[in-house]
Amino acid sequence: MERRSVVVTVNRTTPVTGMEGVPLDASALPFDPALPGLALLCRPAELTATLSRALAPWLGPDTHLRDSRASLRRLAPGKRCSVELELDIGGNNGLPAGRRRVLGKFYGEDQGATVYQTLGELRRHGLGAGRFAVPEPLAWEPAHRLLLVTWAEGESLSAVVLARPDASPEIEGAAEWLLALHQCGVGTGRRYSFLGHLHTLAGWKELLAAVYPAGERLLEDLLGRFEERGRELSGWAPGPTHRDFSPEHLVVRGNQFTGLDFDEFCQYDPLFDVAHFVARLRFHGLTEAGALTRFDGLAQRFLARYEAGGGECSEERLRLYTAIAYFKLGRFVALVQRPQAWMRILPELLNEARRLV
Repeated sequence: MERRSVVVTVNRTTPVTGMEGVPLDASALPFDPALPGLALLCRPAELTATLSRALAPWLGPDTHLRDSRASLRRLAPGKRCSVELELDIGGNNGLPAGRRRVLGKFYGEDQGATVYQTLGELRRHGLGAGRFAVPEPLAWEPAHRLLLVTWAEGESLSAVVLARPDASPEIEGAAEWLLALHQCGVGTGRRYSFLGHLHTLAGWKELLAAVYPAGERLLEDLLGRFEERGRELSGWAPGPTHRDFSPEHLVVRGNQFTGLDFDEFCQYDPLFDVAHFVARLRFHGLTEAGALTRFDGLAQRFLARYEAGGGECSEERLRLYTAIAYFKLGRFVALVQRPQAWMRILPELLNEARRLV
């Protein structure tokens, strides 16, 4: 009988452990009671059996799963955990063995079922093959709240931006991918409203004020300005919106671009994606190169290509949404990531938001 096991390692992108790159045994795995499916990683035989059953249609009748190796990619406590699954595939009837990779995502609730459906819809509306794509949804395992999708081969756009002297072609490709999403015609997904957005921001404001009391007045002022400017918004219709689009959520391989992480997908103002990407690109400049303006040239390239492709770029809405994206990044820095320099980064993000509104 073949030995079935799972080896779990922590990838450097995992934000919840100080043991990056060190193999972990089952007792050292992160415990999160809100993500009960993670316990599957502690039961190697059951994990292998679950993957074998769920992936059988994708693997085909001439292969079988022999072994697995899992690496934690990202953990959002209480919400979801992404796991890279390396599969050791055996061939039947004398066919050669091989290895394949898939992405597994454990959820606290049944959101993964919605993401599974969303990816299928997007692929049926033009994002299934060719230059612009999203991962193929392979299976949703409700018993473990586990979503399995194909692995996107390539480099993240954020890595490309840092590694190359001029990433303009890739940045323009990102704008074209986003246009493909916004123009695909998918009408499914929850309806999101600006009032709902404000409600979320108000909750974040309270949490930020608790850890950054010196900025409480600025936070209050920003929220008031968001509400005031939001009342003046008009002229947009809801459409397919990623709502968390960033250089980290786009994988580049040659001339092909694959978008990732559709947990926030909804019907909203698509221009929010444009603003969010620009804010994340400038945030990348601040955290990696010490200046918000470091990648402003690339940001302008992105905006120009998006508009040239037929995307709407209302200056009023773009400024408001970019300010909101900085507010969101402040929450990420102070409450989620908490880098050593967060007390310097947070005020800079909030002041930049204030400058825009």
